[in-house]
Amino acid sequence: MQSFAFDHVHGHIYFVQTKVGSTNGDLWMTRTDLSGKVLGAMALQGFDHGSSMAIQPDTSGSPYVWLAGDWRSLSPGTAPNSHTICRIKYSDGGLLDYAKDAGVRKFPIHLSDFRDCPRPSIDPYTNRLLVRYMGKTSPWRLALFDLPAVINKGISDTTPILAKRALPTNAQLGLSDSDHFQGVTSYGQYAYLSYGGPPAKPSDPAKPSYLVRLDMNKAGASVEEVYRTRAGESLSGREPQGMAIWRSSGGPRLAFGFSSKISGSPDQFRATVFYKSDLTW
Repeated sequence: MQSFAFDHVHGHIYFVQTKVGSTNGDLWMTRTDLSGKVLGAMALQGFDHGSSMAIQPDTSGSPYVWLAGDWRSLSPGTAPNSHTICRIKYSDGGLLDYAKDAGVRKFPIHLSDFRDCPRPSIDPYTNRLLVRYMGKTSPWRLALFDLPAVINKGISDTTPILAKRALPTNAQLGLSDSDHFQGVTSYGQYAYLSYGGPPAKPSDPAKPSYLVRLDMNKAGASVEEVYRTRAGESLSGREPQGMAIWRSSGGPRLAFGFSSKISGSPDQFRATVFYKSDLTW
């Protein structure tokens, strides 16, 4: 698992994972119910690493999925990365190729401070799109838009931007360089991020994992809260992967995921999702 998101209208969770052995941005997407029962899956070719995704529910029961796309190198000798946001329609058993299929609606990013590596998330309460991206003037940035404005006008400096800010560095968050970014989501004025990494070996103790809350109305090094979560520390090879807001019957829940190893299999992993009902701590 790299990321996940909820279809709160139909009670489904969508998971994205990288295809084993792929170096071309190929992904698998799996649809489950809230208990984890697999209901369907589809294949995606040439998209991204899958480290963030968003669900836009649709009355048809097949939602729109927002992902990063355009997996390629900007210049020879550089590592491939994503450079756009795209929207697709989920289809059980479907196959989509980013470069070839008309079913992929692409949103090039024309923000003056944008470099590459965008990551999308949707707040299901406000219908706002949050984009984390590598900036030109600071290592990482966040920009918040109304989703209908993005659908109508794209992502650019002329699209109304509700909020924009730089992300604090790991040092400003009190984290180490090995505490990698692992997920992003938003609720109201707050952005939430997940940080951490896997142990060197699955049998080693779990490494620390952190949840971070930022106020989108503030800037720079401003941090609301940093919280070390011990959820899932008994999981073998535990690595944080993905965040999402679950719009549940019990109110908003901050969900965060972990990938872990299944004993005895080199290529099988377990996806586990935890949540907090209190969005401050």
